[in-house]
Amino acid sequence: MQTKESKNIFKANVYSVLVIRLIILLFFLSFSRFCLYIFNSSIFSTVSFFQLLQAFLYGLRFDLSVLSMLASILIIGNALPLGFRRNPIYQNILNAISLIVFSIAVIFNYIDVVYFRFTLKRITFDIFHYIKANGGFLDVAPGFIIDFWYISVLAVFSITLMVFLFTRIRLNRKIEKTGWRFYSWSGMLFIISIALTVLGIRGGVQLKPINIVDSGLRVPAQLSPLVLNTPFTIIKSYGQQGFTPKHYFTEKKLKKLFNPVHSYKPINSVPDDIDNVVILILESFSAEHIGYFTHGKSFTPFLDSLFMHSLVFKGIANGKRSIEGIPAVLSSLPTLSDNSFLNGPYAANQIEGLADILNTKYYHTAFFHGGKNGTMSFDAYAYASGFQEYYGLNEYPNKDDYDGHWGIWDEQYLQYFARKLDKFERPFFAALFTLSSHHPYKVPKKYEDNLPEGKLPIQKAIAYADLALKKFFETAQNMDWYQHTLFVITADHTSEGSQVAYQNAYGQFSIPIAFFAPADSLLKTRSSQSPVQQIDIFPSVMQYLGIEDSVLCFGNSIFNNNPHPFAVNHFNHQIQIFDSTYLLQVQSGESKALYQYKLDSLLKDNILKEEIAKNLLILQKAFIQQYNNRMIRNNLKAIRNE
Repeated sequence: MQTKESKNIFKANVYSVLVIRLIILLFFLSFSRFCLYIFNSSIFSTVSFFQLLQAFLYGLRFDLSVLSMLASILIIGNALPLGFRRNPIYQNILNAISLIVFSIAVIFNYIDVVYFRFTLKRITFDIFHYIKANGGFLDVAPGFIIDFWYISVLAVFSITLMVFLFTRIRLNRKIEKTGWRFYSWSGMLFIISIALTVLGIRGGVQLKPINIVDSGLRVPAQLSPLVLNTPFTIIKSYGQQGFTPKHYFTEKKLKKLFNPVHSYKPINSVPDDIDNVVILILESFSAEHIGYFTHGKSFTPFLDSLFMHSLVFKGIANGKRSIEGIPAVLSSLPTLSDNSFLNGPYAANQIEGLADILNTKYYHTAFFHGGKNGTMSFDAYAYASGFQEYYGLNEYPNKDDYDGHWGIWDEQYLQYFARKLDKFERPFFAALFTLSSHHPYKVPKKYEDNLPEGKLPIQKAIAYADLALKKFFETAQNMDWYQHTLFVITADHTSEGSQVAYQNAYGQFSIPIAFFAPADSLLKTRSSQSPVQQIDIFPSVMQYLGIEDSVLCFGNSIFNNNPHPFAVNHFNHQIQIFDSTYLLQVQSGESKALYQYKLDSLLKDNILKEEIAKNLLILQKAFIQQYNNRMIRNNLKAIRNE
């Protein structure tokens, strides 16, 4: 017959209760991590079951690291060789702290289930800089919760179940009898507990603790987000230091391999009276949504028709966020780490951009964005890069045109933009960043039943933005400045993809880059390099305008007939470098994967061969050496430093 005392033997064991509670916390941490795959499986459609299993199991190493970090108070608090460790108040404090911390950790994993489809990487600590800088974020957050209500419900259910199971594992809270045996055994177990906790935090016995980049050691780069968990990437990226100086090559050889300081000779047959420049940066305009590229269902009938008269490229974005895309387009500055330039440790560096150069040629320069002033620090960037004027929501005259979320509807703001340009003295340079194709993807009520719908909610908003562009050009073509203007049309970054080919490391960076000049009928016939990236826009405009000044651009002019064109970006803690045929993925200076991305758009076949990858790897190292060292030395202005 069991006695009451025997029934409570399990409850009396501090270590058994602790282990079971840790297993419960680990389960919910791992489950919420893998929900990223469950709700985004189409993005990983080319991955085999074995690879998924490998990613999940390897990810347990990172889960255990976070478990050890976040549960360290619980572990050490229960392992202390002191008699009061069973005290109810003491235990309640330990348990409450642990459950609150792990609830937050699980919530971040669930947030990434949604956020990942827009960035293709786990959230890092710079998200807090982004929220702080983005004045409209809190306004749209409720919309995200409503749109993805099922994730919110799952998160609440998971946390509730975690708390329930955790608290059901009860501990006999009698004060323990102390003596030499108690202190001997408890002291030894305390030391073992600390050692195991440190080992768990480090992720093993290797020389260095595991870090974000270690996620790609055992699995392909595209599976790194399934290996990592969001609390880990946030913790590991906190207080992230700046770039490490690189010394792959001597300065002499480095300049031969890659020199970002350029000066270009004017190109022939450009009409002399084209002097204005208008750059239209379209929010989330992936190539996937544009019929000109897909030859399928189009949400951009106006752009499709305009591109027939333009020099057009299926370009490569240099980042996955607006805060990365804007400096890439206007200052030829790519983002090659988790920190964007505007939020990173080098945000105070002196930079130059197209506006800075054109100011010296007596241009009137202005940046337009219908969002709240201060959003993502665009106004600060605009002035830092040389724009004389910034027009945001504060400057817009009719607040009745506010969309209720981000700023002014594209249709009304583009008309305002045209009228402002009509008052500028020639020559002028103006950049405009649209916003209506941003989540929550609302369109004005009068268009709700008149615009095409697609597989993604954004596609109706894309159709609305395209309509707004059509009306802008209809207005502009009746103004005197129109015939004297070069228009550049591109996107800040891509949106989530609906087709498999637009959900990987190539397709998720595919955007339009188009050059259109009403008075230059030969522009569309020009031959040019491939690939073309956002950071090529600044030097291309310089050469088109016939400006021969030296400039510091990490891209190249598309009109310069570069025999070795390339594109570069940062994806899942790896550097990607493209040439006309291959995509090479590099991590910590080593080649990890090589794809023939034009023939293998799904990136199924990693054909990594040293002889093929060698030249791209050399170019990548030269690029990184120039980029890192110039960022560190604040050497980003050719006119000032060269």
